[in-house]
Amino acid sequence: MKHGQGTHFWFMSLALITSEGMSFYRRTGHISLNKGATRFNAFEEILAAMKEQTPALHDAVVLSFDIQPNAL
Repeated sequence: MKHGQGTHFWFMSLALITSEGMSFYRRTGHISLNKGATRFNAFEEILAAMKEQTPALHDAVVLSFDIQPNAL
């Protein structure tokens, strides 16, 4: 594994309905989780960070989410 990558790789897709129609967003990344962290902890942390980075996603709904160990 390359240095600087987290222990886990994640994928999330979201949908947002606006007056202009429906938009879809897809994000991927890596994260290092604390010992004892759960998938739900990771989901909440990642979703909050996405909404903080992109305020327009505040009302978006998650269509899919996956997180896996980054090492093969």
